[in-house]
Amino acid sequence: MYSFSQEEKQQLLFACIIFVIVELSILINFLNLLELLITGVLILPLFALHELAHKYTAVRYGFPAKFHLDQSMAVLSLMTVLFPFKIIAPGAIIWYGNPSSRIRANVSIMGPLVNIFLGGFLLITSTFLPPLWGFIIVFISKASFDIALFNLLPFSILDGAKVYRWNQEVYFIIFGFTALIWLFHPLGILSGI
Repeated sequence: MYSFSQEEKQQLLFACIIFVIVELSILINFLNLLELLITGVLILPLFALHELAHKYTAVRYGFPAKFHLDQSMAVLSLMTVLFPFKIIAPGAIIWYGNPSSRIRANVSIMGPLVNIFLGGFLLITSTFLPPLWGFIIVFISKASFDIALFNLLPFSILDGAKVYRWNQEVYFIIFGFTALIWLFHPLGILSGI
């Protein structure tokens, strides 16, 4: 059940590459080619680990799960390279069965929790690095919190909606914590306050 078909591996890799391209489009005017390539390699796991956290949690509960690339969302994600506002939603883990709302919430929250942990770890790590590499790691940390916050929005099929429907108190604690870090992150909207 933890196995991956060749098709699933290809779709997940393609989605990760889309994530990297869109994220790097933000830095294109700030880094040289080598720095962009290194940043791309370092940022790639953020999306993959988010999706794998969902898959492995679903499977641990006994529900088959696989990554599915949504072609229309992949194209939309790539198109946002041209715009200041980025959307990165090229696909998601699809799982099968009829779980309880608690299990659905647990599977859903694992992806954002992975990104919250990674974002925090990277932010702390950045303080020990020289300025250029510190900036790159801070940027990757911010990207990790971007993924977490976006997925925690309580809308439609996003992870946050499933957690919200299960337990609003838990939802608001996790969402509030993530939103505060996102806002006051060194690259956040309120970073200078």
